[in-house]
Amino acid sequence: MPQASSKHIRFRGRSFPVLTLEPEQPLEGWFEQLDALLEQSPAFFAKKSIVIDLGKMAIEQAQLGDLLASLSRRGIRVMGLSGVDSSWASDELPPILAGGRATPQPPTEAGATPAKDASSGTLTPSEESAFKDIAKSLGSDGAAGVASATPAAPLILVEPVRSGQSIYYPEGDVTVIGSVASGAEIMAGGSVHIYGTLRGRAMAGAYGEKRARIFCRRLEAELLSVCGVYLTAEEISANMQRQSIQAWLENETVKIARLD
Repeated sequence: MPQASSKHIRFRGRSFPVLTLEPEQPLEGWFEQLDALLEQSPAFFAKKSIVIDLGKMAIEQAQLGDLLASLSRRGIRVMGLSGVDSSWASDELPPILAGGRATPQPPTEAGATPAKDASSGTLTPSEESAFKDIAKSLGSDGAAGVASATPAAPLILVEPVRSGQSIYYPEGDVTVIGSVASGAEIMAGGSVHIYGTLRGRAMAGAYGEKRARIFCRRLEAELLSVCGVYLTAEEISANMQRQSIQAWLENETVKIARLD
């Protein structure tokens, strides 16, 4: 008699880049800043994976529902929570995530002192052992979970980015041979290069790369962001508007300078 074939549900561990929001106290002031951003860019968080990190904030479990409801009213869908006690887990809350690390930063130069909050991007012996155990249970030797040392190739777009389009490329740089229309956005893990007019939103270093920069031939942007620190159109100096510029992060502030 033929043997009955066994059917199994396939599953495996994978990692995906997400955007992390870190609310700050007082919450009223933080929501005012959030509302100002959303007024300028209503679709900023649309269709994005959002995790709320509460590790730097003192909040009671009873207050968490109100916080999530306030975010939901603003169109922000939360896929997970970080920085809270695992005992808070319930069917009414998004999953509580643990073990997440910021995108690893490049090594500091010889003699330089790393920032206190900088992540080494390496696994401790206990983390490595746990990772291998999980990978083994999922049928993998864990090699796929180790980031390659080879830099990712840039994403090159040879046509303009139209209004309503969203370009996400967490692996590296994005280059646009053309303009980026109002209502469009570019989000890159590395730098953003625009050989045309930037009228939409450009976000460089979106997953933690502090060396990332934004370059554009003509600046008319709705928003510039480097490593999560942003400037809205109203905050961009008038003498930088309609100029060829570069933008970078310095002392937790986005700086802009003309290229010519």
